[in-house]
Amino acid sequence: MKTLLLLSCLGLFALSDPAGAASAYAGERLALGADARALALGSAYVALAEGATAGYWNPAGLAALDGRQLHLTHDERFGLVDGDFVALALPRTRLGNLAFSLLRVGVPDIPFTTLQDPSLPIGPDNRPVLLSAETSADYALYLSGGRRVHRRVELGASLKLLYSSVSTYHAYGFGLDAGLRLRLGWGLALAANLRDLTTTPLFWNTETTDHIQPSLQLGMAWTRPLAGGRATAVLAGRGGGAAEDESGAAPLNAGFEYWYKNIALRAGLEEERKAFGLGLQPHRRLTLDMAYLEHDGLDPTYRFSAGFRL
Repeated sequence: MKTLLLLSCLGLFALSDPAGAASAYAGERLALGADARALALGSAYVALAEGATAGYWNPAGLAALDGRQLHLTHDERFGLVDGDFVALALPRTRLGNLAFSLLRVGVPDIPFTTLQDPSLPIGPDNRPVLLSAETSADYALYLSGGRRVHRRVELGASLKLLYSSVSTYHAYGFGLDAGLRLRLGWGLALAANLRDLTTTPLFWNTETTDHIQPSLQLGMAWTRPLAGGRATAVLAGRGGGAAEDESGAAPLNAGFEYWYKNIALRAGLEEERKAFGLGLQPHRRLTLDMAYLEHDGLDPTYRFSAGFRL
């Protein structure tokens, strides 16, 4: 579904009024995900979120932060979309465990067209012609915090500052996410992340306003020792916003990870699309991750991440 939404957005941006046209999908470009580990697990990461990336996936995961961390992610999808994510996590501040994250999603060379004679309807003698090629960019800055309020209960929140631009059009916005994680013992955790709970507005310089509708992601994670290593199964579903698939049902994501010494193998399923991944820890302060992602009707893509303990 996200692939279809992406292509729809690209087509809508080619119109003469991109701000108004993109309204139905205002938040979907920021829902493409961050962190190769999470994507290799089918984006079923809400209950497993930890470290610097928790501000994006579930800020409640920051409650378990055990040291300063820096995270970097880069990917290029379909030869069309560039994505970058950087996050810095700081534990045990006066305000609790904090993270600062920046997500950028960019689409270069978007064609803007016009008719040969704009005063006449389209026809055999009045065809669209290229007016210009523009770049679209979406930015989200997350200011996140999390803390443990009970030995089994973790809470968190992320304040989001948004900026979008395409050609001469630009918009500013702000929103709030809230997360919860319950640790039930036996390696089992349940979690919820409510995104855009205040219906995030985007104020365009065309005097129009888009709204990102609230969405709720629920999930579970179960971690157990296995064959000298550690196995984790994750499951998640999302409702609200523009999350429904073609049948109108809320999609279900799942993933499995197995760590043995310094190597992790991962597999996931996101809305019936397969994902695979590999994790390496060549040094106790360095983690490297790679994800292979399938897409309906488009070439597969790769995402790379690096995590540093400072």
